[in-house]
Amino acid sequence: FICDALAAASQGLIADALGREDPEDARDITKTVFSYSLAQGVLLGAALYVGDLSGFLVGAFTSDESTQIALSSILALIVVAQPLNSFVFAADGVLQGASEFAYQAKTMALSAAVAFASFVFLQGISEADTLVHVWSALIILQLMRGLTALVKVVEREGPINIMARTNR
Repeated sequence: FICDALAAASQGLIADALGREDPEDARDITKTVFSYSLAQGVLLGAALYVGDLSGFLVGAFTSDESTQIALSSILALIVVAQPLNSFVFAADGVLQGASEFAYQAKTMALSAAVAFASFVFLQGISEADTLVHVWSALIILQLMRGLTALVKVVEREGPINIMARTNR
């Protein structure tokens, strides 16, 4: 929910900047939101890591030993994925504020296809680690979403063009 709050705020701010025909403000907002999302993701990852090291995190969810073991097998993936997840949520807000809904739908379909294919590939190698494979595929999904969002955000003719020089 913390990452979604940043996405919701960026959606409104970007829509306002573009509605005022102020692309420099939209770029500045995007850069700020991405900076905040990176910091947020690192902090969330660090908090999860500390929770894992202390043993608190796994025990907070369940006292069932088999579930704790299963959670322990994927916790490193969850920790490492937090900066990526935070960026993807922020990028969603930026792109939605820019009304790039059709682009997001198409790239989500592509991302899901790549993630599914990677899951099938991982399962083909070994069926023993299905939970790890599911979470690996989720990270691949987020990686693809992040990459495709970044493509749109840096696009020269796109609504944000984050790489453009500002006059401020």
